[in-house]
Order: sequence, then structure tokens, then C-alpha cells
Amino acid sequence: MLMILSFIISIYAIAAYHDAVDGASIGKHQLVGLRGPPFEPLVSVKLKFLSLKTALLTALASIKRIGDLQAFSVNEACLEFGPVDSHVILRPRPGYVPKVPTTPFRDQVVNLQALPPEEADPALALLCPVRALRVYVDRTRSFRRSEQLFVCFGGQQKGNAVSKQRLAHWVVDAISLAYKSQGEPCPLGVRAHSTRSVASSYALAHGASLADICRAAGWAIDSIISA
Repeated sequence: MLMILSFIISIYAIAAYHDAVDGASIGKHQLVGLRGPPFEPLVSVKLKFLSLKTALLTALASIKRIGDLQAFSVNEACLEFGPVDSHVILRPRPGYVPKVPTTPFRDQVVNLQALPPEEADPALALLCPVRALRVYVDRTRSFRRSEQLFVCFGGQQKGNAVSKQRLAHWVVDAISLAYKSQGEPCPLGVRAHSTRSVASSYALAHGASLADICRAAGWAIDSIISA
């Protein structure tokens, strides 16, 4: 298995990064909004907001397509938390066929590091993807009907595997609600795919190699270099 993202993608630092992507802007307001209501306190908020926040943080930290996020599983062979939740390892479910068949994702391990709680800004922990995943997995355990990581949070489908289209809506809805919580309108044209542009640009600007980013995102490095 190929270990990717050995560097820590600091979500808090992305909050200070403000750049135009896909005709929209995903930056400070979006992530500051995730640190308070309706997304916190994470252990007691409605399952809807827990699901939206976890999906968005996982998308940002992993630089994965929505289809790849849908491939994650809670099966013990695919999900492993480190000691005291220092990190989480995510693997795609067996047999998953990615959107781009040549991508190495089906053989990859996504290793997300926890954000250090001892940082000067205690709000950093509220944006930790490992923390969000731990709470999400624990709170969905009693009603889930599928081993897929992300499951429906309400209605007759509660506990069933969430569709790719619905998961994409979760990411966009999380962004919209985060802006709304800060009294700001959500930029027009924002898409779930926008998270990949922001996260990859941040990682490249902060020392990650182009090869590592391409492996994480499932992009062909040759096509990027020639573009």
C-alpha cells in the first residue's frame, strides 16, 4: 500500500488562504464558520450538521473526488484510528473502481494526521478532520446499515449508504452554512470539486511535492506538467 499525505494538511492554515477557485471563493469565512453553531459542539449537534462538517473536512484534508470519498468504509480493514486518535488511516473498499481507472487510489492509504491540540489557538482542534471522523463514526454506529463511511442521517434511508450526488450536496451545503453563520453570502458557483483546488494549492505552497499532491488527488502528473 502507498502511504500518501505524510505531511500534515493544516485546515486552520487553509482558513487564512483566500483564493478564487471555479468562480467561487472558499476561504476564511468558510472554515471559521465550522468552529461554531450549527456545527459545534460536535458531540451533540444534529446528525445533519455533524455529517456535513465531517464530509467537508475529509474532502479538504484528503484532496479526494466525491466518488473516492464515497468509497471509504468503516470496515476494520479500511478504517484505523491511531493511538489517542493521533491519526486516522482510510482505505477504499475492496473492489472499488475509481472514476479514472488509471488512478492508483484503489491501492492507496490515506493517512490524515490530527491537528495538535496544544497549539496557541485552541480553535484549531475544532477543525481537526480526525476528531470529526471519530465523533462521526461513534455517533452513526448504532443506526448504520452499511459499511460505507458516509451514511444517510435521516428519514427512511437513515443508516443507508449515501449516494455520490447527495455527498456532493453535503459538501456544498456545509460551505454555504459556514458562510451563513458568519453573516456572509455563499459565493455563486461553489461546487464540491472546489475543495480539491483549495487544498492542493495550499499543500503545494507549503512544501508538498507535486508528485505527492498528484498521487493524493489521483491526478496524472504528466498531464499537469504539460498543461
